[in-house]
Order: sequence, then structure tokens, then C-alpha cells
Amino acid sequence: MRRMRKRLNLTQSELATLAGVSDRFVVRMERGKNVSFITQDRITGALVRLGAKRNPEAVRQAVQPTLEALEKWERVLSLEPGSELALQVETLNGKSLAELKAQAENFVSLLRGVSNAVLSLIE
Repeated sequence: MRRMRKRLNLTQSELATLAGVSDRFVVRMERGKNVSFITQDRITGALVRLGAKRNPEAVRQAVQPTLEALEKWERVLSLEPGSELALQVETLNGKSLAELKAQAENFVSLLRGVSNAVLSLIE
């Protein structure tokens, strides 16, 4: 965390202000001491938001594999039972189309949520 803070040219006090916590919590966290999960979340969230604001292209590049995976799982959802492509997918995966679609629904929901959350950092 210290390295990321320094890369962003922030003092401990500036990070604490951005995170809405006391300076001592940043110091404790950087020293590997226990802080609450809420405090950790505030501090790391502030670092991520500032990093995303300063380098939005890096965020876009980082989320690209997630978007590509999302697209693949969405294609599974669009398959028609009995179609040649559906049969190929079933054969390749060793699962029925119904099983694959159930799995795809879970992944699509998760991946969409993750990608939307990450992209919201740069908007």
C-alpha cells in the first residue's frame, strides 16, 4: 500500500483525508498493524479511485479481459437448444446446454457487476 501511495505522490495525511480516516490508521495499515475492514476498505478505495482518476486507460486495459469473458458467457446464453453450435459447445464442455446456461447466468451477473463497478471509477 505504501508503494501505491508513493506512486500517486500522496502523503499519509493526504491519503487519510481522501479516505475520510485519521492519519494514524494509514500509518497502522502501512506498518501491517490491524485496522478494521471498514477502514481498510476506505483507504484502499481511496487509492484505487485516485489511481483510476489519474490513469483511466490503465483501468480500461485491466477490465478488458473481464469484458471479453462476459461476451463469451453471453454468447452461451444466446445458444438455441439443438443447434449445431450448441451441440459443439456441449461436446467440448461435457455438460448439457441447460447446465452451461445456468453457469453462464451466474458468471454474466458477476462479470457485469465487476466490470460496471470498475468502469464507474473512471466515469
